[in-house]
Formats: sequence, structure tokens, C-alpha cells
Amino acid sequence: MLASISILSAIKYYTAFSIFVPILAFGVPIYDTLSSIVRRKLNGKPIMEADRGHLHHRLLDKGYSHKQTVLIMYAFSIVLGIISIVAQLLLSSVVIAIFCLLFALLLIYRKFYK
Repeated sequence: MLASISILSAIKYYTAFSIFVPILAFGVPIYDTLSSIVRRKLNGKPIMEADRGHLHHRLLDKGYSHKQTVLIMYAFSIVLGIISIVAQLLLSSVVIAIFCLLFALLLIYRKFYK
């Protein structure tokens, strides 16, 4: 949080926001990597140890084929890419509202379709 504030105060808002856009566009691999590290740390396993907890393994374990798994991950990446492009064009308050709505929908989905 402090780093974000220092970035925002040191440079213009739009420059700081432009750093966020590629991070959002690469959301699927970043999420997959970070969730793997956190999951392994919480379970007391070495973070470099392989497991079947990656996103593609979980989709395969739910019964999706390899082709369906790839298409689902592509769809997530495309949606995040589109959101990152649209986020550059909209006002920051609108972007924050959209992200809050998407996060709420994700939480609702996880609660009812887990």
C-alpha cells in the first residue's frame, strides 16, 4: 500500500495506472503462480515442489478435456485483456466500480458453484 501511494505521489496517476494494465492483461499466469506459492506455503510444502493445484490441473480434474481447458484459460485471458484495454479508456472511478462488481460476482460464483 505504501509503495502504491509513493508511486502515485511521485508520478502522475495515468503513468501509475499504465503499470497496472499489463499486470491485469497477464492476470491468469500471475494468479496461477501466486496462488501456487501461497497454497504451498500454507500447506508447509516447498514452493518449488510440483503439485496438481494449478488452474489447468483443477479444470482437468473437474472433467474438462484438454481442449476445453485451454479454451477456458484463453477466454479468461481475453476477458482480462479487454478489461485492461477498456480500463485505460474509462475514468478511474468507473474502473474501480467495475472491478468491485467483478470481484463480487467472482465471490458469488465461488460460493454457489464450488
